[in-house]
Amino acid sequence: MLNRFLSGRAKLLSAFAALMLLIAPTAAQAAKWFVDNTLGDVKAEDKKTPATPKPVQLIFEFQRNGEPNPRATKEVKPWIIESLKGTGAFSEVAEAPVAGGAVLSITFNNIVPQKELDKAKKDAFGAGLGFGLFGGVVATDRYDVTFEYLPGEGAPSIKTLVQHALHMKYGKKDVEIPGTQVKNVTEAVKTVVRQATDHGVNNLVSDPAFPQ
Repeated sequence: MLNRFLSGRAKLLSAFAALMLLIAPTAAQAAKWFVDNTLGDVKAEDKKTPATPKPVQLIFEFQRNGEPNPRATKEVKPWIIESLKGTGAFSEVAEAPVAGGAVLSITFNNIVPQKELDKAKKDAFGAGLGFGLFGGVVATDRYDVTFEYLPGEGAPSIKTLVQHALHMKYGKKDVEIPGTQVKNVTEAVKTVVRQATDHGVNNLVSDPAFPQ
């Protein structure tokens, strides 16, 4: 039951996880997941927080290649809210309008070029049939995370873009992965969400136009 639950989540959050589950379900369970090291955590000396945090209304959407994914939006939104609260930048994070009218819009876009998906499909099919003994699969899910903060009615918005990635490896593919391994795709995406959110909010708060 738990495996089926995790598999359902994986299909929503990672295009390559969905592909592996379709072609080789057993292989998908054995795949290794790595959070890309390029972004990492916000360093303590770089972290910015406002002197007087204010409440904010969250508008969030998860996409795949620019197309809305309502099920993934529902799955990821609680992680986004938890991450936003953890930044200390807001006194309250709500889905309804808040006092002062501040709004934060976050779009989490899972980008997978078709040629990469086609190559992974070919590799995954071979690896699945060969039980990982011949070749293997190395694929990357990339995420463009757009943040737009509106301090209040009539105020100009503040925008920033954060890019992140997670890597999947299966089979005997001998290649160094530029990431930190985590236990499964759900934990991988949760880490990507937290790190991207932390950096995005830190960028917003660092902007001189952000209410301090």
